[in-house]
Parts: sequence; structure tokens; C-alpha cells
Amino acid sequence: MAGYPVESKRQEAWSLFQDLRYRLAELEISVIWIDEAQDLFCADRNLILRALKSLMQGEHAITIIVSGTKDLATVIRSDQQVKRRFTSIVLPELTEQSDGENFCQIIEHYCQRVGVHAPMETDLVGRVFHGARYCFGRAVELLLLALEFAIENEDSHLEIGHFASAYAMQESCSASENVFFVEHYWLIETDPEEDQKPRRSTVKRKR
Repeated sequence: MAGYPVESKRQEAWSLFQDLRYRLAELEISVIWIDEAQDLFCADRNLILRALKSLMQGEHAITIIVSGTKDLATVIRSDQQVKRRFTSIVLPELTEQSDGENFCQIIEHYCQRVGVHAPMETDLVGRVFHGARYCFGRAVELLLLALEFAIENEDSHLEIGHFASAYAMQESCSASENVFFVEHYWLIETDPEEDQKPRRSTVKRKR
């Protein structure tokens, strides 16, 4: 990211963070955004938390934005010093009433880019949102995979069947559990083992 050569593969992690801090100051970088940050804490949570605190302190303090799944907020809350330095934001879930029209435009835009006609099904967006757990990123991923099926089949129109194939691939579900096949799709529990739909968290440093 910062173009700084690593001299030794055996450098201690903390030494690498110090090198990063120096390089960021040298390049006058003041903001870092780390996406899918929950994966960052898989190795040594305490080490990463100490490193974040270090980057946010001192003469060349960095503003850090970390985003990822709802587990990320739990990690940040586990350290009181880190928690005080961040503001947590939970992105709202998609709703067909407020976001449906905009997502239809996204579908049309992507279809134009790959040269296929947009789907005509009136309830498609509701099915996409439900299958995507009402998360924007998942909804776009589902759309892109459906487009891949349409392109691979050399179909001129993007249809609900392409979304059904995409959803079946992602979820490994039967037709009776596929939100694009079932009439009352909203009754399908997309995460039967979870009490709540997963939400995506964005956490940024307080100013």
C-alpha cells in the first residue's frame, strides 16, 4: 500500500507496524480505511488493537476507519481505550420501499454494461433483498453472479432464473428454499441459525 520494502520476512509484527507508522508519516497519509477488518483480528487481537491505538496517537496521528461484519463492533468494544477512540455506525438494512427504485437503476446500469436487457419481474428486487439479508453488498454480489449466468448462457435478457441459479450456488439450497422460486419468499428464513440478520458495521475514529 505504502510502497515500503520489507527487508526481512522474519521481522516482528510490532516492528512492521512501526515501519508502517514511519512510512505513513513520510507520505503525509492521514486517513486509512480497512475493509473486512474482522479478518484482521484473527491472528492476535490484542496486538492489532495496540497497533491501532499507536497509529492514532502522537504527532502524526492517523484517522482510521474500519468496516466489516457485526463481529467487528464486538472486537472494538473489547478494549475500552480503543472503544473511546471510535464511533460505531451500523449501516441500515435495505428496504424495498426506500431503496427499491435505486437498486432497479443499478440493475439496469449493470445490464447495459454487459449488453443484456434488464429483468421485467416486478417482485425481483424484494426477492434479491431478502436473499441478500437486506445487505447492499450481498445484493450487488447476487446481481453480479446472476449476470455471469446470463452471459455464460448467452441469454439476451437477465431473468429471475439467473438469480435463482446464483442464489442456489451461494446458499447450496434446494428449490423449496430458494427465494427466487418460492411464491411467499419472505417466509423463508435465510439465516435459520441466527436470531438476527447480519449487519455490516463501520467504525471510525472520533475527532
